[in-house]
Amino acid sequence: MALPKRTENYEALQSLFQRLCNDFGQSSGKKIIETIIFELGGLRVSIPTSKDFYRVERDRRICNRFNGTNYTELAIMFGLSVNMVRKIVNRKE
Repeated sequence: MALPKRTENYEALQSLFQRLCNDFGQSSGKKIIETIIFELGGLRVSIPTSKDFYRVERDRRICNRFNGTNYTELAIMFGLSVNMVRKIVNRKE
């Protein structure tokens, strides 16, 4: 798959395309990269690290389960301190 050289991250996209083809097969890899380009083409996108991505998801789950009083329960469930759960919940309010 040839992308225009004007793309800032041409080499990264080529590498991603090759990885997708290797991991999922040529047809699926091509479809995945085409979907990414269709959805995000022309945008400047900053991809979070996996640590940041999972932290955001964890915080969302904590906020969804928060009932107003279950700080300790959530702290145990997510392996955090009660103080950290309070910070996460207070950020979302």
